[in-house]
Amino acid sequence: MRLGDLLAALGADVVPPVEDHSDTVVRRVVHDSGLVQAGDMFCCVPGATYDGHAFAEGAEDAGATAILAERPLSGVGVPVVVVSSVRRTMPLLAAASFGHPSASLDLVGVTGTNGKTSVVHLLGSVLASAGRRAATWGTLSGVRTTPESTDLQATLAGWVSDGVEVGAMEVSSHALAQHRIDGTTFEAVGFTMLGRDHLDFHGSMAAYEAAKARLFAGSFASRA
Repeated sequence: MRLGDLLAALGADVVPPVEDHSDTVVRRVVHDSGLVQAGDMFCCVPGATYDGHAFAEGAEDAGATAILAERPLSGVGVPVVVVSSVRRTMPLLAAASFGHPSASLDLVGVTGTNGKTSVVHLLGSVLASAGRRAATWGTLSGVRTTPESTDLQATLAGWVSDGVEVGAMEVSSHALAQHRIDGTTFEAVGFTMLGRDHLDFHGSMAAYEAAKARLFAGSFASRA
């Protein structure tokens, strides 16, 4: 995908100006500098331990053709897309780079302190028994309950490529707070229950509840 097309809906500033680099080809959007390949856009995600901005030059050396950052970067020769929040912008770019795969699926998202895994796998079994080509993602599928946005969009695109019709996935409060599912649309979403958990991350029950509630915003789901 052309960089200019990828950024058209974002209104992001680019250093150097995007007009000079609108034909730059972006093959993938990635957040892990160790996985950068030729043609990728590397996203400088600020973290609690590491700041992705420190790996921008290494990403360029590995073949990145563009960088997503929260500040201009010296010593980088490829276009730098400067945005106020990499966390909020990265999932939108990732979804666009894969052609918005969730739009081609009947996707169900399930959140809640407990019970997500059971509900998701029950849904997957019921849908498969009904003759639908179904796939699921959750705690049993990978390291994270809900993957990072770049990995999530790649997974959804893989489902579409494999002919999956309907998917069910767990949506964690961490993923909601970190905007990992932004750019993803759900046919339906569900809630199991709210218990006292993850306060080391959210800081309070109010913040934890607010994170869960994001899944029921109109931008994500048509039915709840």
